[in-house]
Amino acid sequence: MSKPSHRHAFSLIELLVVIGVIVLLIAMLLPALANSRESANRLKCLNTLRSIGQAAQLHANDHVGYFPLAGWHWDPIGGQTNPKGVGDPEERRYDYYLDAGIKRPLPVTAALALAMGVSVRTASRADLEQDLQNPDLIRHFACPSQPATLQGLSQRDGGEAWDAPLEFTSYVFNEALLGKRDYKPDRPDPIMGHISRALRPAEVFLAMDGRPRNMTNDNFILVFDLDKQSTYLDFHRIVMQPNNGFGKQTLDDWRHRHRMNVVYCDYHADNILMTDDALQSLGVSKGLYP
Repeated sequence: MSKPSHRHAFSLIELLVVIGVIVLLIAMLLPALANSRESANRLKCLNTLRSIGQAAQLHANDHVGYFPLAGWHWDPIGGQTNPKGVGDPEERRYDYYLDAGIKRPLPVTAALALAMGVSVRTASRADLEQDLQNPDLIRHFACPSQPATLQGLSQRDGGEAWDAPLEFTSYVFNEALLGKRDYKPDRPDPIMGHISRALRPAEVFLAMDGRPRNMTNDNFILVFDLDKQSTYLDFHRIVMQPNNGFGKQTLDDWRHRHRMNVVYCDYHADNILMTDDALQSLGVSKGLYP
């Protein structure tokens, strides 16, 4: 007769020790997994900005050297933001859509999406607004590290109370480069956006990680210049001053853990720390002028 086998059962203390070891291993692995996931997301975001830069280059190739238009258009020619008003009567520089019978320049993400081969309808503002909600368009301007892609505004008229439709984007754009700004003696050409106007294109940013400025009464997805040598640090300092009425903050400090992705006018993309030195090297108008 064979002897009955006896299995050794874990004691309660042994089970607790094993569980404790597993919990400890998970606690050690979670930060590494989070870091790995964030590194992957940061790389995806960088590639998205590279695609935006490539689309801007394609737009320039197809529009006599001009990037898409974006900005607060002060003093449009003839008082209206239409092809003539933005200095493009032959409609060669920009793409347009019909808004209550008036041709308006396409919002920046729509213009770039067209260059990427995404379908964008331009027969009416209603069609355009619907297409701006299209997930296939939005994904070209969405950072995977941003919990929700925010909506902002890339164009407004300085004379007639007109706003372009809102756009979904995880990125902000350089208004000093792309916008038809108000005339200033030290910046003699109020119509910017030509590829040749960036004298030092590797210093001037085209688009970068960011959020719309003040999402209540401003909502712009743009960074503006203060003079012809402005860097992002200059913009950051002026909007951070207390009681100045701006309340605008485009930096997304924790999206990439105090780092940010940027694409420049020479179409190279980089990941930089959000230090004063790095922001000082990020040209807004600096690099556009002598």
